Amino acid sequence: MTKASRQYKSGKEEPFNPEELDWMDYSGILDMEVEFVSDLGETELTVGEILKLEKGSIVDLKKPAGESVESYVNGRILGKGEVMVYEKNLAIRINEVLDSSAVLYHLSKERL
Repeated sequence: MTKASRQYKSGKEEPFNPEELDWMDYSGILDMEVEFVSDLGETELTVGEILKLEKGSIVDLKKPAGESVESYVNGRILGKGEVMVYEKNLAIRINEVLDSSAVLYHLSKERL
């Protein structure tokens, strides 16, 4: 997983420094709603193939079973996990998470 970074107007990318967040008050973003997306896989289909889909059709996502899936918050990678069934629902067990300081940094910048 890549470390968080920030891009300046010059186009130069600098590494994210978690100590920069020490002065910030997070209380304004802790209740903020975010979009959580987990990427199970993808494939390409023709319109003809899509029109032939029916109940019970199988779409191959070109990803081996058991491989980790990426999870995103507001389009930024949060971490990786595995697909599982939890109380009869499909769920993601998070196994690897980006540094929480980096997540808060990016969310606070979106709020501004």
